[in-house]
Parts: sequence; structure tokens; C-alpha cells
Amino acid sequence: MLRGFLVSFQTNPGGDFWPLGTGRITVGRSNAPEPAEIALADATISSRHAAFVIDASSVVIEDTSSTNGTYVNEEHIGQNGRRELRDGDRVRFGGFTTLVKILGRL
Repeated sequence: MLRGFLVSFQTNPGGDFWPLGTGRITVGRSNAPEPAEIALADATISSRHAAFVIDASSVVIEDTSSTNGTYVNEEHIGQNGRRELRDGDRVRFGGFTTLVKILGRL
């Protein structure tokens, strides 16, 4: 089930989009030995930086021991920290900023 999108305008003025379905979706550096579901080309992102944990009622981001941190609305969530996300939240992985778009319930 599609719950939303992760959007970034940092490297592409037209926007880069990644779908957020239910389950666990990993975020990591694009040249990592084991690619993540959301692979980002940025040197400040760890190979296994963070993960979205998504179900029918919530979208949560969790840091997975990243080197440069995971931030929600510029607040550091802490190493291995978790934060429930709302529509429009800005999530920063190291120096790479994204926006979360959560779709309403059907």
C-alpha cells in the first residue's frame, strides 16, 4: 500500500521522488556495497543511514547508527533514535535534505 513519497530538490530542480510503501525501507549511500531501497548520491550519507518503518497508521524514521546523523525539521533524533513523521516534515540524512509527503487515508 502506498503511504506517501520522499521528495528532494537538492540535486534536481525538477525533484527526485521515492515512493513510501508499507514495511521497512532502508536509506543509504548509492555506492554502498549493499544498496538501500532509497539510494542517495551524497558523501555525508552512511551506507546504511536510516530506515522508514511504515504501516497503515504511522510513518516512522529511525537512525541506524549513522555517522552524520538523521534530523527531522532540523532536530537531531539521536543515534538509533526514532521519530514519527507528519506530512510536510523535512528529514535530513547527513547533509541531504528531503521532504516527506504522507497521503491521507483512503
